Amino acid sequence: MTPNSYSLHVCAWLVALASSAMAGCLCPPCPVAGAVAGPGAAAAPGSGANEPAAPVASGTRTVIWDGDEAGTGAQSWEGCDQKPNCKVKVGVEPGVGMKGSIGLKFHGEGGGWIGMGWNIYGWYPENAGFDLTPYSHLTFQIRVEGKTPGAPADPGAPAVLLGCSANKFDSADAPIEKYMKGYGDGKWHKVAIPIPALVKGKGAKFDLASFWEFRISTWSGSQREFNIYVDDIAAEKR
Repeated sequence: MTPNSYSLHVCAWLVALASSAMAGCLCPPCPVAGAVAGPGAAAAPGSGANEPAAPVASGTRTVIWDGDEAGTGAQSWEGCDQKPNCKVKVGVEPGVGMKGSIGLKFHGEGGGWIGMGWNIYGWYPENAGFDLTPYSHLTFQIRVEGKTPGAPADPGAPAVLLGCSANKFDSADAPIEKYMKGYGDGKWHKVAIPIPALVKGKGAKFDLASFWEFRISTWSGSQREFNIYVDDIAAEKR
């Protein structure tokens, strides 16, 4: 190594060290651009675009959110269109999930539209997301309660749709009734939505490689009160 090349090598090393220190990383291994974290293709903080997820074998199931281990940094939003005569609240609660685990509770009261969103990554980093492309189905557990315990619940034709981080286009709506008959009986049901159905019609521009938000939308022309519980959001290849 010549003196000049050695000097250039040292300078490059010092620049890299300074950059790592500014990023809060003084010791290896440091985050690598394009690295992924968590299930699927969740981007690491500060990384570049998501890398494609590796192909998965048939029979594979990857949990995206379960409230206990996966997706613990998730955050919510909620809304209704007949304020102040409607109410809506979304959040995690201990004991409301499958087998008494932590679950997601979506409470709504009133008429018109009532909806919610559950961002698996808490909107950070901006390019975070789970790559659904290697999978065949999005699955989740759901339990629906009406105002009167034990009575069939009709929250207003609930549908699931997804949000993505890459281009902010929504997926197509997936009516729960289409994929799980009798879901409103107060019991837990596993819903399996074929992933190709999410990119039909209005979902044609939805980016399957950067799914980061799970949403439920309901609408009713009459007053209603309901609780919808969600747990074990996962991707499966069947």
